[in-house]
Amino acid sequence: MNIKKHPALRLLLPSDLFLPTAFLAACLLGRGAAALGLFVAWYASKLCALATSDALRAAFATQPSTKYVQGSGLVSLGCQLPGAALSALILYLIPDTRLLLPMVPCGLFLNIEHVFYEYLCAVGDRKSAFACRCLTAVLVLLGLILCMPSQPDLVPLSAVNPGCLLITCGLSVLIGLFISLSLGGKLQPVPNPEVLRRAPLSMLHAGLYPALVLPALTLLWPGRFTPTPLFAGLLLYEACRTPFRRSPLESRPMNRLLLVVGAAALICLVVFQFLLKTSLSEPIAMTGAALLIAALCAFGLFGSLTHRE
Repeated sequence: MNIKKHPALRLLLPSDLFLPTAFLAACLLGRGAAALGLFVAWYASKLCALATSDALRAAFATQPSTKYVQGSGLVSLGCQLPGAALSALILYLIPDTRLLLPMVPCGLFLNIEHVFYEYLCAVGDRKSAFACRCLTAVLVLLGLILCMPSQPDLVPLSAVNPGCLLITCGLSVLIGLFISLSLGGKLQPVPNPEVLRRAPLSMLHAGLYPALVLPALTLLWPGRFTPTPLFAGLLLYEACRTPFRRSPLESRPMNRLLLVVGAAALICLVVFQFLLKTSLSEPIAMTGAALLIAALCAFGLFGSLTHRE
């Protein structure tokens, strides 16, 4: 089967999975506190910036001219700093989240890098976009490893030194900027509001899964929550994510995947939460819950069914 020509698989960019994989790997290496803190700061900045970095792919799909693509990217870049400032204010006003403030610049850097990544995808330079996101994921993982010692359990954020993360996330922005300026063509941006029109749906796409899974896991397993299941579910969710709802033909393979994963996740949740008690029961049950939520969110936002199905 030619993957590039398959109507479902061609919607998947493997590079979209690099950052979730980096977060998941950091958790498996004992850096769960740093990974969770960076993720929350990143998504707070993303949503306060109206998820315009995520909305670019949908905006670019309607803009065949490079100058309008560059204009949308410029508008998105202009939203990132105010979004980060707003997220910092919100985190400061909530006493339990003030320790996340040093990570807000890291979230800002990741959103800016995302703009460059989407721009490279839009101008057709998929190999450069792949390399850019691969380097970003490696740098983020390196920063997460260096910012704290390995810990088997979730530790307070005070144990995390954000300095290494600031350096590695900042490097990812510089790399993305260099590649975009070198390979993205002549700069003739025409600012336009298309990315802002796509922002409400993009905010829903970006925020629905974290908004459901974080409260679910913390309420079902109070005091015993670990972030590894969160990123396992995020990996599944991002693999299914598209800027627009899939057609029934494109959705059919995804529906089968989500049905299998969702059924297996539900069985694991029930068996390991209520029937079988081992030292790994809680992590497996949490992972089952996260994957089930991710499967439901992915189908609800991106899937389609025909009347026969």
